[in-house]
Amino acid sequence: MRPLSRLCAASALVIASALWAPLARAETPAPQTDPARPTDPIWLTPAEIAAAITRQDSLKGLYELRYSPALGQIFVTATPGFGDDLPGFLHVLEADSLRVIRQIQLPRRAFALALDEGRGLLYVGHTMDGAISVVDAKSGQVLNVIQLGQPDAEGKTEHTRMIRLDTERQLAFVTSPGADGLVWIVDTATGSIRHRISDAGLWRAGAAYDAQRGVIWVSGGGMEEVNGWSVETGEKVAGFSTGDTTAPGKEASQHFFVNLAIDEAGQRLFATDSNSGALYTFDIATGKLTGRTEIGVGPLDVVFNAARNEIYVTWRGDSREVSGGTGGLAILDGTDLSVRHRLDLPAHPNTIEMDAKGDTLWLTVKAPYSDKHPAWRAEQVDQVLRLDLPLPAQARQTD
Repeated sequence: MRPLSRLCAASALVIASALWAPLARAETPAPQTDPARPTDPIWLTPAEIAAAITRQDSLKGLYELRYSPALGQIFVTATPGFGDDLPGFLHVLEADSLRVIRQIQLPRRAFALALDEGRGLLYVGHTMDGAISVVDAKSGQVLNVIQLGQPDAEGKTEHTRMIRLDTERQLAFVTSPGADGLVWIVDTATGSIRHRISDAGLWRAGAAYDAQRGVIWVSGGGMEEVNGWSVETGEKVAGFSTGDTTAPGKEASQHFFVNLAIDEAGQRLFATDSNSGALYTFDIATGKLTGRTEIGVGPLDVVFNAARNEIYVTWRGDSREVSGGTGGLAILDGTDLSVRHRLDLPAHPNTIEMDAKGDTLWLTVKAPYSDKHPAWRAEQVDQVLRLDLPLPAQARQTD
């Protein structure tokens, strides 16, 4: 994939798609290949997972989703088009059946999403506008718009990406995937910016919040792929590196850690690397790299399930270097980090949401963008999937 400096000069569609798709690569990335299928016994067949899966195929331009147990609903952001004058949407679905309940139109294109369940507030990220909207989850009313990104030297607005929340402290943490590495810490009670961290590192895209330490971990590329920042002071508290990038600058970067997840009890961080196609694991106490697991072409979202000691990773199966494929969901053992099962979920699995008990996953799956892709169809739509855990075939012996 092209370095971010070239990406920013590309079309608005590519820039917006970079919210969840890989943003950058080294000039000589490690080759990516999709795992063999279907002969590999860790693959679960459609028949094996049919009893645990529910599909909704009626919506376009889907991105991130959040589950509200109080309302029994799933909220999904959507941006079906990318013109500067086009709106974004929040789709509201019944969490069990995935029946579409209603649609909320927003004045700006909608991508990232976070939920303050206790206060009934949604935080919607408007990537290309550098802003977040505060939306009442029950009524759909937009209560506030918080402008974070400012014009750069070329007059372009700084972009936002992930949103994470500390609902007790009433703070929001927002990353920016630009070359300068921005992170904002926002006081959600007042809508004001408490800290603007302008030197967080190259392409700060991923985010995971460590509530017990009061640290927001962010990830991207460069010589230090992961670093942590105090949410109270805005000061850097730690930085982790694979050691693979030996020179500064985007051209030298060997990795792009696009998303992060945290095991708070075990004090581990899991990072998806869109360059190498692998999941990396770091020990927070020592900062050491403790694991690397091959996932496939274009790994994207990652979620840790403490209740089941499992890690879930989506991979797209398609990139600028390896085109025409489709992706799936990998289920990893939380102890030895091995891939225990794979689910074929064409075309391009995107984001993951999990309930607090670890019993249910919801995913967005995007249709191919290019009409050159074998799976592309006219008038195609994206998918929302619900997966009930454990999957019926997870007890099958695979070794």
